[in-house]
Amino acid sequence: MTETEQQKRIANYLAAFAHLLGGQPGRFTEFRDKVDIMLSGSAPHAFGLMQFASRVQTTGRPLLWVHQSAERPAVPQIGLVAQMRGGMHYIESCMLCLTGEDDRATLVPDGFNLGAYRFDHALNLEHITEPPASTFEAADEEMVRAYNRLIAIQAEQWERGDSFDLPHLAQAA
Repeated sequence: MTETEQQKRIANYLAAFAHLLGGQPGRFTEFRDKVDIMLSGSAPHAFGLMQFASRVQTTGRPLLWVHQSAERPAVPQIGLVAQMRGGMHYIESCMLCLTGEDDRATLVPDGFNLGAYRFDHALNLEHITEPPASTFEAADEEMVRAYNRLIAIQAEQWERGDSFDLPHLAQAA
């Protein structure tokens, strides 16, 4: 695979990710203007997330740190840094959940005890005090639905030949 094709695949993946979290296609540019997305070769960790705190405070945009492991590339590990209600939220590992009636996925911290995060229609990140499920097992169906939908969106975009620009942090990572 050439570097150009690899860059296209990364941009396509991030656009599918934005579609899944934003609830509809065609908003990738708007999403990346409101959310910093970083695709990284390493998994999110607390110290690394804290290093982005000043950027999040300065820009007012949440940061999503996405890592695809070689062992499970279809299930990305997602870190989150967000400034909400005067405090900073640092989450090392969020799972994607998509309920049957929802148009967008929620980000659920993997302990299922810290609520969930969801982008509203204006792509502002909201914290929901109750997660869509209380345990990993209870959320299994919603997680499978979210990851399958992410794969399907990416495949649909690729087949149509959609082209996306990489976000600044994706280019740097």
